[in-house]
Amino acid sequence: MATSTATNCLRGSPHMLTRTWILTPSYLHHRAGKCVRHMKPLAYRIFTEFPKQSIKHPLQPYTVGYSRNRMSTPIKRSFHTSKRFAATTQSAIPHISLHIAAASSGKGRKYEPEKSTLDYVPGPDSTLGVQSQGNVYQRRRSRPDSGEDAYFVSSVGGDSNIVALGVCDGVGGWQEQGINPADFSHGMCSHMAHTAQTWRRTSSQPDNLHPKRLLNTAYDATLQDVQIRAGGATACVAVTDGTGRMRTANLGDSGFIHLRLGTVHQHSTPQTHAFNTPYQLSKIPAEIMTQAAIFGGLPLHDSPDRADIADNQLQHGDVVVFATDGVWDNLSSQDILNIVSRLMRERGAWERTEDRGFVVSDKIASLISSTMSEQDRKASLASVVASHIVGEAKIASTDRHRDGPFAKAVQREYPMDRWHGGKIDDITVLVMIAVENAKLGPEEETLKAKL
Repeated sequence: MATSTATNCLRGSPHMLTRTWILTPSYLHHRAGKCVRHMKPLAYRIFTEFPKQSIKHPLQPYTVGYSRNRMSTPIKRSFHTSKRFAATTQSAIPHISLHIAAASSGKGRKYEPEKSTLDYVPGPDSTLGVQSQGNVYQRRRSRPDSGEDAYFVSSVGGDSNIVALGVCDGVGGWQEQGINPADFSHGMCSHMAHTAQTWRRTSSQPDNLHPKRLLNTAYDATLQDVQIRAGGATACVAVTDGTGRMRTANLGDSGFIHLRLGTVHQHSTPQTHAFNTPYQLSKIPAEIMTQAAIFGGLPLHDSPDRADIADNQLQHGDVVVFATDGVWDNLSSQDILNIVSRLMRERGAWERTEDRGFVVSDKIASLISSTMSEQDRKASLASVVASHIVGEAKIASTDRHRDGPFAKAVQREYPMDRWHGGKIDDITVLVMIAVENAKLGPEEETLKAKL
């Protein structure tokens, strides 16, 4: 274990702990330090009517779909017979563009998609979800309204064809020590975006930025950041390039799901030490280390090297969803598949044929970019999908009669307890849609060339 001289914080191998302030006195109150149910469910007005000129993300009235095919084992999100292996190089696409949108909603807040849904505009220096530099108060004012969750999207090394993105979920138990958990999660995402932007290939590093290196470098920077006193977070990050290759690193219970024409092509698996205790990166102050040495116990602190690595090949029309546990605790993989498939079909991006089943529609090129004219503002396809997933998770989290994956896990682990309904939490989603450049129309190609 190494100690940072700048921050006197510990970074090292994981420790199995006694149930101290960070591990949860009871699953009903904390999730590895994350508050679960301290408030009554709030009534959220998910989608509202907006003036045509006021928003670039108008959405159709939202309806709740109740799937009877719910997940019985939340740890494994497998709901399809598709093999959980990366595609072979035979499926590689000559060149694809990635169309990304983010949506989020903080715990206990009304979800307003027009304010919290954003499209990523590709460019050499483009970023999304990154807080400003400065002192801790300036940083907090510039963050997305995502609570203790955080996200980022950034170009890599000034190349707009290579994109790094990810989500982090702050550990809420640090509040008991007077520490804002959002400082760590948003700090991690900002340091990952900075690492991606400043990445340069060298003779010793000829390959693209690897997501595990991205996670390691950002974690080191977070430990050295004097504006971040302490904290912890789970993380799921990815680096994609113009060939369609997507490499991911997942640590904890945030995660991703890769969908292809109505099937689950691949998904991440949550990493947990025990029930309700995910792997997490941590920054531990010296005084807490001293307290742990005297009274016993130690906050969880896992190394980025323990992250699960996956290598995927994206194809034309694929959809990848990255999300924090505010989604996965309330929606199963089958729920996500149903939501995305329905929207892709309704919007005309996927269509069914008699001879080939589902195929990618030629209309997808006109759907992936938002129309910005004052007369006809339309949301991009990625932003529509992201908003609907957040909206569905928000509804499920406040529904006392709808048992989601977390409720089913509690019932299985603690059969004598009467836990029913959703789990209120911060919710963050990134949606990425892959489109082959050869399928883009002249207008989209011109716009891409300018960027």
